Amino acid sequence: MTGHLVLSTLHTNDAASSVTRLVNIGIEPYLLAASMNAALAQRLVRRICPKCKEKYKGPERMQRYFERAGIDPNELIHGKGCDACRGSGYVGRAGIFELLIIDDKFRDMINRDASVNNMRRAFRESGRDTLFDDGMKKVKQGITTVEEVLRVTEVYGQSEDEVFVENLG
Repeated sequence: MTGHLVLSTLHTNDAASSVTRLVNIGIEPYLLAASMNAALAQRLVRRICPKCKEKYKGPERMQRYFERAGIDPNELIHGKGCDACRGSGYVGRAGIFELLIIDDKFRDMINRDASVNNMRRAFRESGRDTLFDDGMKKVKQGITTVEEVLRVTEVYGQSEDEVFVENLG
């Protein structure tokens, strides 16, 4: 509101939850709506080791999501483990991201009801990629594995199946 750019970190599970967290710590919703421009959630996933990359068939229980995400389950890649990665199958890290842009729709919503469920629903309806979606793009590109994406994006201890159902929309 004063023309200053402020960047800050905040611990939440996703970008949409950041609005609710700020309200919960005492910032008035009308001030948030007027001054907040965006929230970016990020996680680090382990990169597949380039020295021991190999194709493998994805788990049958995830077949439905692979089809919807345009991933051929027979073309998935993982690291089998080697000396270079100390048997882990991974070397290095890559980021996955989720960007919430606060537009007029979100400003109205923040003023009316900035609850976590409401903000998450609106974020999904906005069509932007969730952390999970961006992670699955990295799986398709051969950067990381499905298991790694699930490890860093599971919300509130949900099972893998619950995470897939939630992210299918």
